[in-house]
Amino acid sequence: MAKAATPATKKAAAPRPKAPAKAAATKAAPARKPATVKAAKDHPIRDQIAATRDTIKSEASKKAASLKEEATALKNQASTKARDAATKGKGKAAEAVGSLAKLLEDSAGTVDSKFGKQYGDYARSAASTVAGLATTLDKKDLDELAASTRDMVKKNPAIAVGAATVIGFVLARMLKGSSND
Repeated sequence: MAKAATPATKKAAAPRPKAPAKAAATKAAPARKPATVKAAKDHPIRDQIAATRDTIKSEASKKAASLKEEATALKNQASTKARDAATKGKGKAAEAVGSLAKLLEDSAGTVDSKFGKQYGDYARSAASTVAGLATTLDKKDLDELAASTRDMVKKNPAIAVGAATVIGFVLARMLKGSSND
């Protein structure tokens, strides 16, 4: 005898309907590549740009170092030429001041006869002072002269301005006189 199927046994025996499949499960997700591999394979232009940028930086650094060396060499060369010119100028100035001292000494006798002995003594004193200045100019080097000039200007600015005015006037007269010749 066959047993009659009851509703409970029908459910157990019947195949169950399957749940709808997930969309992600049916579509296979593409395998992700590591970022470094992707960048290397997918962005060759980016890598080329980076390499070019590094090359440009390196070349610019080399060029800057080269320019700096050239600038230093030019600065040293200009400094040497300026020092040579200043040394020659110092020698000429010492010679000119010595000539002025001699001129003052020679004219002291004329001043004695025209204006009196007291004024002649002033001329001799001025000649002695100017001769001392010529000796000082001749003996000191440029650095010592620059330092002593700075000190004198700091201590006596009015005298420095007056001396600069007189020197400028004398130089202008000398240049004007030499241009007329």
